[in-house]
Amino acid sequence: MKLVLMGITIYFTLLLAACSSIVPPQTLADPIGVKGKQVQVEIGASDSLKTAAAGLGFLTSSFADIDTSSSPIALNLSQGLFKLGFAAETTLDSSASVLPCGIILTDVTIDVSLSDSLKMLALPSFRVNKLIELVQNKAEPTKYSIVTKDAFIGIVLSGVDAANLQDILTSGGANDVRVKVSVQTASVPDLPPGSLLTFTFETSEATLTF
Repeated sequence: MKLVLMGITIYFTLLLAACSSIVPPQTLADPIGVKGKQVQVEIGASDSLKTAAAGLGFLTSSFADIDTSSSPIALNLSQGLFKLGFAAETTLDSSASVLPCGIILTDVTIDVSLSDSLKMLALPSFRVNKLIELVQNKAEPTKYSIVTKDAFIGIVLSGVDAANLQDILTSGGANDVRVKVSVQTASVPDLPPGSLLTFTFETSEATLTF
């Protein structure tokens, strides 16, 4: 009897393990429709810090639901890993008579909210954990390049947030995205209020685990 019960236990353990691996982690390219889109960050604008070094910009986008009707089994999202990042080239529009040869982003925070006709979900803030260095293009002084390596930001969703994300991505019709980008800058000379830094989203992906 013990051998039979042990055999049954092992069988169900293997069966559960097999079921859990039917759907491997799925990587989605640009799941929220922001890759290639630009956001203008105005220096001198901020939610809380009214200083010339603080900047704030917004971007809106939309994308369609993901069709999961062809899946042979019910999908239940357990975790989502999102990554966002900017392209290297950045432009500066400023009234300054002398533009800085370099700009340091001492803080970058990206807030993303998703919504459809039924739900709204605010993702945890994407926040860079390193200084981001921009170097001026001498031939085209209003253009700067991000030279900091791996300057992308990741967040993880799980639990209720993952379930709500799945609902938004797969039902409820067209999905709207609102992105807020907040930065703190340091440069010599300082960027005057009203200066515009234009960033382009290049990294935009999600790895979904079921």
